[in-house]
Amino acid sequence: MIMRKVIQIKVPEEIGVLMDSDPVLKNIVEKIVERDVIEYILTILTMDKLTSDSTLTEEEILEIDKKIKKIIRERIENEIRR
Repeated sequence: MIMRKVIQIKVPEEIGVLMDSDPVLKNIVEKIVERDVIEYILTILTMDKLTSDSTLTEEEILEIDKKIKKIIRERIENEIRR
């Protein structure tokens, strides 16, 4: 049997009212949030594992990040110009 941990999240009051009044909507939202939280946590754990042996400094990582974003921006701009 798989054990589940129940967590609470905060949503705007209007959303809470809608979810309380519509069990189907509430179920859909719960499933989406559950899936997204699990996916996000697994992504973080995977990235931690992949980078655990890294010797890069935070400054080096930020510089690499900046270069990658610049290249992506240039590619998008080139596609837009076509």
